[in-house]
Amino acid sequence: MTERGFETRFLMESVAFGLTDGVICFLGIIVGTARATTDPKLVIVLGIIGGIADALGNSIGFFVSQATERAVQIGEAEKASNSHIHSKREVWLSGIFSFLATILVLALLLCPFAFLGVWPATTASFIIGTVTAFILGTYIGKLGKEKTYKSGFKYAFITIAGALVAYVLGEWLHMFLHPD
Repeated sequence: MTERGFETRFLMESVAFGLTDGVICFLGIIVGTARATTDPKLVIVLGIIGGIADALGNSIGFFVSQATERAVQIGEAEKASNSHIHSKREVWLSGIFSFLATILVLALLLCPFAFLGVWPATTASFIIGTVTAFILGTYIGKLGKEKTYKSGFKYAFITIAGALVAYVLGEWLHMFLHPD
């Protein structure tokens, strides 16, 4: 594989990580907050705050992970057991791409709240998030030579499960916040 081809595949790893984590995290924030408060402004505020925090956490975490992997690869190269060492550029780009992918998902999932009421927007975000997870899963399945639809459904299921847990938590918080 050429160096350019390796770098592209490597960067797809950071994009996939940012998208997957973003979809699950943000859909949870959106569904849970919508259920707990029924206030679209709070959904947007918490989505943005949680989204930026998650994107920073993703990018820094991915950067540290790849920097650590690079250090291990350098050590292994001295023993001649590794053929590729991540460049410093790859390590930096992995953090940047993870951040940008996470922000992209945040924008996609919060966009309906600019045009719709809280429940139609939550439903639209749920659909967008589930479809995004499915598409990402099929792509990853294709890369891994798995059954693409099976992989897509697995990612969609994980996303739906995360949203369901957030909804139940939101229901509990709603009862706590509004004990009428």
